Amino acid sequence: MGIRARALPARFMSLMADLDQLVGADLARRYRLTTLRSGSSTSHVFDALDSRDGLQVIVRMATAESLVDLNAGVLNAGDAAELFKRQTQMLASLHHPAIAQILDWGTEVIGGVLYVFTVVEHFPGGTLREFLDRGRRLTAPQALVVGLDVCRALHMIHTKGWVHGDVRPANIFLGGDGRVRLAGLGQKRVTTAESMSLEQSFYAAPEVAVGGQPDVKSDVYSLSLTLLELVTGSVPFASDTVASTLAARVDELLPVSADLGPVAAPLERAARPSPDDRASALEFGKALAAIAGRLPLPEPIVEFATDRRFEFQLV
Repeated sequence: MGIRARALPARFMSLMADLDQLVGADLARRYRLTTLRSGSSTSHVFDALDSRDGLQVIVRMATAESLVDLNAGVLNAGDAAELFKRQTQMLASLHHPAIAQILDWGTEVIGGVLYVFTVVEHFPGGTLREFLDRGRRLTAPQALVVGLDVCRALHMIHTKGWVHGDVRPANIFLGGDGRVRLAGLGQKRVTTAESMSLEQSFYAAPEVAVGGQPDVKSDVYSLSLTLLELVTGSVPFASDTVASTLAARVDELLPVSADLGPVAAPLERAARPSPDDRASALEFGKALAAIAGRLPLPEPIVEFATDRRFEFQLV
């Protein structure tokens, strides 16, 4: 996925070292950054090589300065880095087949800038963002399978007291075992139009659009828009600026077509403008599972090694 320059506010770009300087950098004397995969207003994702075992991994980096949160009492980059390490250690203890496992984490100074980073397994299938950018789409049954996996992942992290806050195609990887993996845990979530990238705004819930904090129902809204895009190729309410994109969805119902068949109703409920009217991740997953028998069995996505049957078991 290419990075839109307009999507990166200048005050955040100033916190990032030259990307050419980051490519080729060694983190913790172990992870060599090889290719920039994607970026947002506050972080970048790289392919990297683990020199210890020769395996490819994925590294997500952010400046410690971007994690400063005065309202939460995180006053400087050093404090932000320490909080990041404590929180990431807890997140790394979460094990679930639909979550990209955090393998390692740490801090590194590059070009005089303090960074925090997380390391996850490399998935050859790439992300759903890359899948869409290749002009590909999913059938409704295929999207249902993806939705079930992500609902299971969200239900687990929500029951542990965490909010993802940035559910979108770029944070969902395609695994070779017929599952998707939700990634992107452990980073500060941007919640204002000023600090949000254009792509992040495409999936932001209405309550976030009006200045609220993302919560568990915001994750469900973002997933619904993600699934709709996977089938139709477009995101409802998307515009060419963050402000107009966010404003377009306030108090608006999700425009779902009857052509989507049985999937339309669960998607609509998961993306209602009021969080109180919205399904939880558990309810969304159960609604998707309930309609599985009314759809054909999904053809395997090319990157997937197996043809999965519909299963839903929240663990």
